[in-house]
Amino acid sequence: MPVRVEPGACPLCGPDYPRVDAARGPDFEHRTAGAQEFRFARCTSCGTLVLDPRPADDEIAGLYPADYVSYRFDQLNPMMRLARDTVQRGKTSVLARFVPRGGTIVDVGCGTGALLRQVRRRYGSRFRLIAWDYAGPHLERLAGSDIEILAAPIEPAHVPRGVDLFVLNQVIEHVPHPDRLVRMLAEALAPGGHIVIETPDIDGLDARWFEGRYWGGYHFPRHMVLFNGQNLRTLVERSGLEVMETAHLASPAFWVQSVRYWLLESRFPRLAPFFVLDNVPIVAAFSAFDRLAALLVPTSNQRLVARR
Repeated sequence: MPVRVEPGACPLCGPDYPRVDAARGPDFEHRTAGAQEFRFARCTSCGTLVLDPRPADDEIAGLYPADYVSYRFDQLNPMMRLARDTVQRGKTSVLARFVPRGGTIVDVGCGTGALLRQVRRRYGSRFRLIAWDYAGPHLERLAGSDIEILAAPIEPAHVPRGVDLFVLNQVIEHVPHPDRLVRMLAEALAPGGHIVIETPDIDGLDARWFEGRYWGGYHFPRHMVLFNGQNLRTLVERSGLEVMETAHLASPAFWVQSVRYWLLESRFPRLAPFFVLDNVPIVAAFSAFDRLAALLVPTSNQRLVARR
């Protein structure tokens, strides 16, 4: 069945933002909307990409089936789980730099809680950890892990207060109003608290090569707003936060997905099944390529750290 939609809005320039068409495509990965296609518009004022029209609010939960990739990382083959855990361990070092002993870390839109599990394994009981996401089996797997579970919509009524660090790990692009989300979290930070945001970068090399339809970072229709480094910084600073540091990170998954989606509509669709995140050689090859390319151009994954 088609997904009901409503107008999108630029988080920096509002609902009446000046726009041009930038990309169009279906839900390549899960076909939650059948053959229905969605459009990204580029705000010609600030450069932000906006899914417009976007899925209506009450349709969004249905875009995340039980086999959604963030819910099944534990089911990947052992080599990919090892690689995933290694990446997550690297992120824990960043988080730990900004949280005092006994401080609170809230992972917003935590999925299966893989990142917080790595924090607990590496730092023991040094931090209070809260996993915040919609209720579902993915959160139930955290039971007994010494991680607090907040199974609730990501809305002001549920936000914890006095938090030392909010983590938005590949989350901000999934919400229709990221400006409201960042402002809400900024107001709930303890004085001197931080927010760490990781999100796609529309200036990345693969975003340019596959722009218009096949770039994995579009993730139709689950990604609703996409940024580059400049407009992400502007969004955060408008929320009253001070940007402390930024970085570009490797993003082999977007390369794999981009090639897969292109192949699905090419003369070689039989090759598409090889380009999946379970294919260790393919992911390793794109990871190496992304790291080499990063010496010359930005990758399509960025991290920003901001302080209240």
